[in-house]
Amino acid sequence: MKIRFEPAGISCAAPVGERVIDITDEHPDADVPYSCRSASCGTCRVRVVNGAEALAPPDEDEREVLTMFGDGPDVRLCCQLVLANDVEEEVVLALVDD
Repeated sequence: MKIRFEPAGISCAAPVGERVIDITDEHPDADVPYSCRSASCGTCRVRVVNGAEALAPPDEDEREVLTMFGDGPDVRLCCQLVLANDVEEEVVLALVDD
């Protein structure tokens, strides 16, 4: 499958089971900011524009941080995302502007 990061416009291949944080490490031009990398700061919040069904559901730690920010169900922490299901459509993640 493919994953695209906005607003950078970077698109790349992404196999099932891959952690999105590892993809952004391999493609720093995706320009996703990280601070803690462990679901505690919210720096890497992204809006899932397309392909949410490809992602594993959030765990309790991620939900807690997102609730703290008042985010809706379409916002996730990029550092916690795992591509769990193969989908035909491109997964699109957009940085959240605060």
